[in-house]
Amino acid sequence: MRSKIMRLCVTIVVTAIIAFFVSGLIEVMLIQKMVGEAGENQTITLKEKSQETLTGIVEGSLKQTIRQAADNSNDEFWSLDHDFRILGEQVQDVFMHPENYSEVPVNPPSKANAGKYVQQLMFADWADQNDQETMRMVRKLGNLSPIMAEIIRGNSDYTMDCYIALPSGVTIAMDKMSEQKFEEDGKVKNYDPTSRAWYQGAVEKQDMYFSAAVHSYFYDLTEVVFGYPIYVDGELVAVLEGSTKLDALQQLVSELSFSENSFSILISGDGQLVYSPRTEGDLAMDDMLSTDIRETANPELNDLVARALSLEEGFTSVHIDGEKYYVAYAPLKIMGWTQMMFIGEKELLNSTDSLLEEIDNSNTQTFSKFQGRIRRTTIVILIVMLLLIFNAAMASAIISKRMVTPINTMTERVKNMDGDDMSFEMEEVYKTKDEIEVLAGVFHKLTYKLKNYINEVARISAEKERIDTEMATANKIQDSMLPRIFPAFPDRPEFELYADMKPAKEVGGDLYDYYFLDDDHLAMVIGDVSGKGISAALFMVMTKHIIQSQVMLHGGDVYKAIEGVNALLMEENAAGMFVTVWLGVLNVTTGALSYVNAGHEYPIICRKGGQYELYKDNHGSPVACRKKIKIKLNEITLNPGDVLYLYTDGITEATDSDFKMFGHDRILEVLNARKEATVLELDKTVRAAVDEFVGEADQFDDMTTLCIRYNGPEKGKTKKDT
Repeated sequence: MRSKIMRLCVTIVVTAIIAFFVSGLIEVMLIQKMVGEAGENQTITLKEKSQETLTGIVEGSLKQTIRQAADNSNDEFWSLDHDFRILGEQVQDVFMHPENYSEVPVNPPSKANAGKYVQQLMFADWADQNDQETMRMVRKLGNLSPIMAEIIRGNSDYTMDCYIALPSGVTIAMDKMSEQKFEEDGKVKNYDPTSRAWYQGAVEKQDMYFSAAVHSYFYDLTEVVFGYPIYVDGELVAVLEGSTKLDALQQLVSELSFSENSFSILISGDGQLVYSPRTEGDLAMDDMLSTDIRETANPELNDLVARALSLEEGFTSVHIDGEKYYVAYAPLKIMGWTQMMFIGEKELLNSTDSLLEEIDNSNTQTFSKFQGRIRRTTIVILIVMLLLIFNAAMASAIISKRMVTPINTMTERVKNMDGDDMSFEMEEVYKTKDEIEVLAGVFHKLTYKLKNYINEVARISAEKERIDTEMATANKIQDSMLPRIFPAFPDRPEFELYADMKPAKEVGGDLYDYYFLDDDHLAMVIGDVSGKGISAALFMVMTKHIIQSQVMLHGGDVYKAIEGVNALLMEENAAGMFVTVWLGVLNVTTGALSYVNAGHEYPIICRKGGQYELYKDNHGSPVACRKKIKIKLNEITLNPGDVLYLYTDGITEATDSDFKMFGHDRILEVLNARKEATVLELDKTVRAAVDEFVGEADQFDDMTTLCIRYNGPEKGKTKKDT
């Protein structure tokens, strides 16, 4: 009986031990499977969130970088465009009023003039060199030599020469490379301007035209040539030419970088790949610059280039040479070109991939250690079963409690890890001094790292919100610096005045101001700083205060005041910015208005009973462009009932979704439809018309206006006496 009981007890105990062992083994296998699945889910979630966050950050930063780069490039050529248009006005005046100009000799090229800026006379092989009328006009055009030389010197980084080409085949060339205009036999080369792409393109476009990159006719280099046609009474009288070294453009683009492995390219308006650092693949640029980037074997790239060449801004992804890249693009509107910046997806995801690889390695090591421990534990349990069979029941109970309880607890905790609750805390139940404690510790460290990463993502999002808040505050501060109380000077009935500024971004670079210098003299100013954003806003604030101080210092002498403003801004202009300014002082008693126009838009004037018209005044160069500013004083008289309307190019150059500009004709049409309206109503009507024209398109530039109606001293005197 004793033996049966013993055998029965042993059998029961052994069976219990085996049962507990098997159940524990099954639980371990289940937890191993669940841990693996949980790790995979965590990895997938982490990768998705990381990619989404990084893509958003890269899109904003890349678009801002390429937009700023395109604006900088565009600004360089804006100056060229502006200077050549001013030269065009001078050429047009020579043809319209030749009696005002003396005849200046213009000689053929001479090798003795090498390295000197001189005018040189060139002929096409079919030109009539004995045509006295043509040669007389050429000698009158010779008076423009100083202007042509100054254009080249003032833009020496980008401009090599300046030509005036006549339809008769005669060309007045201004450069310092006379020695390169000779054949090997010593004869002067024939030069037919009418056969050149810049001449034909300018005539066809009837406006400033930039050619594709070509090899120079005279110089051993590749250049971009631009032409500007001149008409008198609808007839073509001349085409102006200038050229830019291609390597100067390429250097400007090559220096643009978002990161170590990003790169930029430049594409002309006809699809020519002007610059690319690639020597192979979809974006390879050959030495002859013959690559038409619109016709590659990559349809994704072709679609992207088509969108970019429509002068859009944008951000997208594209596959280049089999690899995925993120790309932002922005237009160089002056030239009709586009600039693109690329950054590889692999580079962006390196940090995420490194983190995921570290997590995978940690999980692999943990699971390997866990499996090894399980195997060793199994052997120990079997030995204990054989040696201590008489105490198997107690041992099995201890092992069961020691293994199964923490494993079950761990299993339930892993099951509940979902959504935002991804933490795994080290509890007392896991402190078993064996592999279970090791596994629990690894889980604790893993979830701690994951929480830190999520917190870091949240911190970055909060920082972005903080920056947005600061930009909104900056907008309020800037807005408070401009006079906003209307009607302005209600106790001065001699005039009515209203002004407004709407920035294109959170803060803007436009400015306006008005203030009395004494009882009779009212100072008014409106300006437009190059660029946009914080830098333009800071430059605007500095400009506004310097203008006011200089006007006060010089007692209302606007000519001396603007010279002083230019000198001070040149000293404090490390960023190389400039500003167009209209500055005037009105005698409210006599209506006499003296003002200067430093590169700003033409004012619009409506005489009482008449129509609103552009007033073509004496224009000067923008402030802070060069040390010696070139301006002329304008003096007019406002009669009672006359209205003066001032504005920045954000009004006339506002574009709709088809990239058409609002223009001067529309603004005149709107103003003439409301001639009897108050200055406030006039301005609101213009802005409403601009908003309707633009539609859903983004605001391109800051929009600033200043409108004044002169009532005269009699009305002022009557109201004061009353």
